[in-house]
Amino acid sequence: MAIQALLLADGSEALDWLKSRLGEGVVILPADATTTAACVAEVEATPDLALVFVEFDADSAPMRAQTVEALVEAYPSMPVVALGREDAGDMVLAAMRAGARDFFVSGRDDDRIGTLLQRVLAPRNQPRPRQDSEGASGHIVTVFSSAQSPLLAFLGGHISFVLASRGTRAQRILLLDLTLPGGNAVIMFDGAQDYTAVDILEDVERCDEALVDSAFQKLQQGVYLLALPESFNGSQFDSESPQLGRLLEIFRRIFDHVVICADRGLHLSNLATLVGSSDHALLMSDQSVLRSRQNKVMLQQLREMDTPLARTKLVIVNYRSDIGMEAQQLADLLDLPLAATIGGRSTARMKAMNAGESMFEYAPSDGFTKGVQALASQVLGVQPPAKRHSGTWHLFGWGPQ
Repeated sequence: MAIQALLLADGSEALDWLKSRLGEGVVILPADATTTAACVAEVEATPDLALVFVEFDADSAPMRAQTVEALVEAYPSMPVVALGREDAGDMVLAAMRAGARDFFVSGRDDDRIGTLLQRVLAPRNQPRPRQDSEGASGHIVTVFSSAQSPLLAFLGGHISFVLASRGTRAQRILLLDLTLPGGNAVIMFDGAQDYTAVDILEDVERCDEALVDSAFQKLQQGVYLLALPESFNGSQFDSESPQLGRLLEIFRRIFDHVVICADRGLHLSNLATLVGSSDHALLMSDQSVLRSRQNKVMLQQLREMDTPLARTKLVIVNYRSDIGMEAQQLADLLDLPLAATIGGRSTARMKAMNAGESMFEYAPSDGFTKGVQALASQVLGVQPPAKRHSGTWHLFGWGPQ
């Protein structure tokens, strides 16, 4: 039996496109309404509607966003899908922020609109079945420290790239950068985000695969990025955020791995939520007395809050065997197992950051690159593929050199 959909659009181009791509399985009803209030009323007056399509273009985007928002508020269970002739970031963002389930683009989505529509009509927050051998939900890895440092997001990003390249099937990885100042990962990996971590925290229940694919930035194949905006002032994290735990639950169902980067710029209760929810928590420190004492105080605060730390291990960065505390001495001081020491040249990392490249591309033989590989292998259980003949593995130092 065909389903019915209402279409709010200017002209007949959108109608012709939908009919040609969806065939007889969907009956498209052109809307008579020209205003937001009239469109809401027309939905109420049209029986057996399964969804509403709303066309966006540069001129109509603000008004159509208001219409989408009104429809979602009036009929929260009715899927609303935005349409456009281009996927301009500001238009997509306006539609998704207003509550659209997805944004279909003519030309780009011609061959997959049927699949996209099935996903939109599926129950909310029911992502694709996971295909890993254990049928488990996604894993969370949190890289954290007491102090603000660009190395948190840099290390988390490289862990994400390694995780995305492993396995026999395509992986979906989220790099969630909650470090301060905002936008560290975006800048270092030459990204550009419109939809931010603040946006998703303000509307957690809207998070599903459609929103991820439409609004989250994609750094490389399989790796999505969500970070705080560069203008972030910290006010949203001045107190406990109960929605953070719920967001992590949803992310587990959408992604194979979620790599979170965080520091004490977060309220301690929020940091405790991240660490306590993690399958692997990696405390990042250097060998300095200052950083060691700061991390020790933070760990004591987390323990006083009964935060589970059994899965927390120490990662020492900028490691040099000839200066500072020895690795095991520092691990004993913090009362944590030692996961890895990561060295490398700070100048190489700075050049890679300035170039917007990963160390796997910029300096595959550097100590930092090899240290991340060892960390992924020994702690996270990520192994290079058995065959090393081709593909992108040379970027990670695992292929022929």
